[in-house]
Amino acid sequence: MKTLNIGILALISLLIFACNPAKDNLLKNIKELEAEVNQQASGQSVVNLLSKYNEFINNHSDDAENCGRFLYRSAGLAYRVSDYKKATDYLKRGIADFESSSVTPNSYVLLGSIYEENLNDMGKAKTAFQHVVDNYPDHASADRAHLFFKPEDVKLQTLIAQQEENLYDENGKMKMQTSADLRRKYADYANKFPDDKKNTPTYLYKSADMQNKMNSAPSAAQSLERLLEKYPDAKVVPDAYLLLADMYDNQLNKGKEAQQLAKDFLAKYPKHARKKEAEFYNKPEKERLSIRITELEDALYANKKARVDVAKANQLIGRYEYYAETNSKDEKAPEYLYKAGEVARSTNNTRKALQLWEKLYDEYRSYEKAPQALFLQGFIYENDLKNLDKAKEIYKNFLQKYPKDDLVDDVKFSLDNLGKPADEIIKAFEERKKGES
Repeated sequence: MKTLNIGILALISLLIFACNPAKDNLLKNIKELEAEVNQQASGQSVVNLLSKYNEFINNHSDDAENCGRFLYRSAGLAYRVSDYKKATDYLKRGIADFESSSVTPNSYVLLGSIYEENLNDMGKAKTAFQHVVDNYPDHASADRAHLFFKPEDVKLQTLIAQQEENLYDENGKMKMQTSADLRRKYADYANKFPDDKKNTPTYLYKSADMQNKMNSAPSAAQSLERLLEKYPDAKVVPDAYLLLADMYDNQLNKGKEAQQLAKDFLAKYPKHARKKEAEFYNKPEKERLSIRITELEDALYANKKARVDVAKANQLIGRYEYYAETNSKDEKAPEYLYKAGEVARSTNNTRKALQLWEKLYDEYRSYEKAPQALFLQGFIYENDLKNLDKAKEIYKNFLQKYPKDDLVDDVKFSLDNLGKPADEIIKAFEERKKGES
C-alpha cells in the first residue's frame, strides 16, 4: 500500500511538472514580446520584455536553462543601449546562478567582450575568455575567446570583418548598434596601426562612407581628408577623392574645394573608370546645384505612397537654401525658398518652414507666391505653434496687404474662428457653405 501511495504521489508530481499553464503562458508572452522587440523595438516594449524575463526568473528559478538564457538576453538589451554596467550584472548573475544553462559560454564571451571593448578592463576580459578556452574548448563561442589572445591587429581585423558581415538586417537597413561598434573599431585600428598602409586607409574610407550615409558629413570629411593626406597611394584613394568631392559640393557648401579635388583626380587618374563623375565638378556651380536639386526632387517624390525620407528631404532643403543664397537675383531663388518651406512642412519641421517662408516674404515681396508665404506663416502660428496673437497679427497684415487675393476668404474665416473648438469651427463652416449655395 505504501509503495502504491508513493507511486501515486510521483505520478501527481510528474503531471504538475508537465502541466504548468502559468509558466507556459509566460513563455508564450515572452516569445511574443521578443518578436515585437526584434521587429521594431520601442522603449516600452523593451521594458515589458525585461519585466517578463525578471518575472520568469523569480518564479521559475528551477529552470536553469531558460533563466540563464533570459539573463543573457537581458544583457544583450542593456548592451544595445550602452548600459554596460547593467549588462555585466545580468551576465554575472546568469553565470553564478544558472551555470548549467547552455548559454553560459556565450555569457562569458559577451562579458569578456564588454570588459575588453567597452570598459577597458583587460584583466577581467582575460579571465572571462580564459574560462571559455579552458572549460568550453569545443563550443562555438571558443573562437571569439581564442581571438582575445591573438595579436591586436589580427584580432581587430577579424572583429571588423565579422561585424561588416552583420551590418545590415534582412531588409537592408543598417543596424545602428553594429554601425557604432564598427566605427569605433575602424577608428581604434587607424589610431593603433597608422603604418598599416593597406588596412588603415581602407577602414578610414569605410568609416567615412558609413558616416556619410548617416548624414554626418563633417565627420566623414575629416576621415577622408586624413586618408588623402597620410595615404596618397592607397587603393581606395580614387574613391575617397570622389566621395569627398560629393560631400563638399552637395552637403558642406564647398564648391571650389570640390572642383579642386576633381582636378586633382583627373590629373592623377586620367583614364579612371569614374572619370565622368569627376568631370561633373568642372561644371559651373549654379548648373551643378540645379542638377543636384532635380536629382533630389526625383528621389524624394519617386514613390508618392512611401513615407517621406527625412534625410533626403533635409538635403533637398539645404540645396534649395544654398541656391537662393548664392543666386539671390535668379528667378528660381524665391521659388526654391517656397518649395523648401513645403518640404520642411511635410516632415513636420514647422519652425524651419516658418523661417523659410518668412525669408521669402521679407526678400521677395514681388514673387507671385509671396501672399501664400505670408498666409502660411499665420497658419503655422495658429495651428502648429498655437500662438494665436501672432497668427492674428499676420492674418490682419495679409488682409491689409492683399485685400483682393484668392485667400482672403480663408484668412477672414481663420480670423473669425481663432481659438474656437473644432466642432464649433465645423459648424460655422457648414453654415457658411449653406449661405453660399
